[in-house]
Amino acid sequence: MSGSADSTIFYTLLQRRLHWLVLLLLIGQYVLQGAMRDALVAIDSQETLSFFQFIVTTWHTWAGVSVAAIMIWRWQLRVRRVPLADGTLSVAHERWVEWHHKSLYAVIMLMAMTGVLHYYFGFEQAGRWHEWGKWLLAFLVGMHVVGALSHGKHGRKVLQRMMGRNSLR
Repeated sequence: MSGSADSTIFYTLLQRRLHWLVLLLLIGQYVLQGAMRDALVAIDSQETLSFFQFIVTTWHTWAGVSVAAIMIWRWQLRVRRVPLADGTLSVAHERWVEWHHKSLYAVIMLMAMTGVLHYYFGFEQAGRWHEWGKWLLAFLVGMHVVGALSHGKHGRKVLQRMMGRNSLR
């Protein structure tokens, strides 16, 4: 492939960096979820938060808001410049991949909204949705990882595209 054709197949450096930044922030959210739960129990009991609990609630809130903002940014980038498929997937598979990505974006945004509604506005149902949503998000991220690894096993270079390697060989 020529250099100009290759440029439409791969993700931009910004798209790749934002993708991996979201992953790192989500890992942090999941690692600290037990501590966040303990902090919420303390808040509900009207106890004074420890310094660690304060840091955890601050991290969780701002990491969640940051992930939502980054996802909006990523969506804008994706709408402006959709990387072309490598041509090895069926139309049905391409539609499944698109649905999966839209589901990831939607659930991440739902997590941010329900977290804010519960934490700042005391909307209890949003807290339950947030709790349920973390499992749905973990499932979707797991599917995303399995899909990327599966593509690699079948000779498709999806993971290499996201890592910035400029070869489809």
